[in-house]
Amino acid sequence: MNAKQGAALAIVGSLIVIALAASFLSASPAKVTYNAPALAVHASLGETASDGTIALRLNGISDASDPATSSVWIKFNNGSVVYDLSLTPPPASRYLVANVTVTNVHHTKIPFDYGDFVLIARDGTAYYANYAVCNKGCSAQALQNSALNETFASDVYVLFSVPTATQPVQIAYTGANPPIVLSST
Repeated sequence: MNAKQGAALAIVGSLIVIALAASFLSASPAKVTYNAPALAVHASLGETASDGTIALRLNGISDASDPATSSVWIKFNNGSVVYDLSLTPPPASRYLVANVTVTNVHHTKIPFDYGDFVLIARDGTAYYANYAVCNKGCSAQALQNSALNETFASDVYVLFSVPTATQPVQIAYTGANPPIVLSST
């Protein structure tokens, strides 16, 4: 191979790398969706659904800027030893908080992870929980030890960071078997 052929090959290779990089950088990020399995347990807003181990009731979803929501978040977050989170969302985002009553109906200690909550938007996009708060007794079990004792029952406030225009339609708890899907309407 002579110098001209080598230079031409280097130029062609560089152009291919640049074209691939440009297509990668211009591609929009993949939308994550959640499709509940056919056997999922469903309930509407204010109704309780259970997999026989854990029972969940969605009491509502509200914007964290709502004064009632922010006061509850601040009350529980101030006593938290897990983390301290401001309710000021990043630019072009907002925080939605789901108030979910969580009850252990299995009567023995069971695992629990607030990270198993998924907010499902009207367009099908799934957003996984960022944080959760609850009262001191709840926090010690559900948030620090990731387990619920046999008599556990408490409201848990689960925070999701979403784009500003997001309209929530469901909350799913994927840690249940089968998963539990709660409609927000």
